[in-house]
Amino acid sequence: MRSSHGDIREGCAADEPVVAQLAAGTAVSLRFALNDGSNCYKVTALVDGKQVDGYINGSALDGLEQFERERREARDGSSIRILTPVEKLQKSVAVQGSNPILQRASQLLQANQPSNALNVLEPMLKYQDPDALFLAGLAAYRSDRVKDALDYWKQSLALRPNEALASFASRVEREAAADRSGQKLYGLRVVLRYEGEKMQPEVAQSLLGVLDDEFTRISGQLGCPADERIVAIVQSRSAYLKSTDAAEWSGGQYDGRIRVSLPESGAVGAQTRKALAHEIVHACLTNISNSWPAWLQEGLAQKLSGDTLSAAAAAALRQQAAEHTLPRLENIGQSWSRMSAQHARMAYNLALAAVDAMMERYANYGIRNILSNPGQLPAITTDLDRTLGL
Repeated sequence: MRSSHGDIREGCAADEPVVAQLAAGTAVSLRFALNDGSNCYKVTALVDGKQVDGYINGSALDGLEQFERERREARDGSSIRILTPVEKLQKSVAVQGSNPILQRASQLLQANQPSNALNVLEPMLKYQDPDALFLAGLAAYRSDRVKDALDYWKQSLALRPNEALASFASRVEREAAADRSGQKLYGLRVVLRYEGEKMQPEVAQSLLGVLDDEFTRISGQLGCPADERIVAIVQSRSAYLKSTDAAEWSGGQYDGRIRVSLPESGAVGAQTRKALAHEIVHACLTNISNSWPAWLQEGLAQKLSGDTLSAAAAAALRQQAAEHTLPRLENIGQSWSRMSAQHARMAYNLALAAVDAMMERYANYGIRNILSNPGQLPAITTDLDRTLGL
């Protein structure tokens, strides 16, 4: 807190009820910023030992500069970008390091083979090399061995401090403390981890079947490899929000592992299948490359999970395009997990409209050919900007 005190309210307006009053110096966790010019932030804080959620004006907060810098520098708008700082570190190790073991481990991580990467790195770990320990931690994390990942990263940081890694490790440590999902089931393509106290075994088995089926369907359409099982973590809604620190509108994330919340009913219905399919698309695309633009990531995730653009949404996009209030596709670059629900909806609709247009205009070329030739994307994106009136 920057000022002598600050009011956390139920909403952003000055006349919204006050949830709690924070003293100067109170630590708050920023959930997301509302992109409406209001300088309003969703925050979480501890007040008298209890967690309080609400909204506060940015003028009362200290440390916003780093938050805004990270928001501006976010590579794209999908939740997959949670790993961006660590991905950048991984690439720097691969580019700068001359050790062939590090090179090979980094290549395996890029190909979504974390267990194989960890096997390659194990002979180096006894030498306490900070790069090897960093990559081992990333491989362990992607393999859902969170405690091992934190141990490797702590060793790496002790040998060579790194702000980006320290920040990510701290986030993972908080996540691990809040995560209660310990039961596992193994499918053909997916490992499912879930909360045994919240989910019946037959529901978990049904979920695993959906995950395997959807991965088979989507990988067939996109042509993504699956050399190792992908980890999927399914939690209750409250546990998902607490362990991921996601925005309230978020239904899933992909950070190297699929993360989704199960509806309170506990049933595996159409919405659950769609949520799983959405994150599987992210996982599948990342198995091909981790450099796809936001509009393609989120547009394909919606398209292949069964979403359609409503007539009202399409009309709203046309009006916004005519008023020149929509960004070009390549400029949808802020982290959507920090957007307000209204702006996130616009971004999702625009991404879906772009993929719909791409599927129509490049039907003869095919999506697998596009993904196999990413050098074509800049020209396709420019063409779609014109088609959508951006």
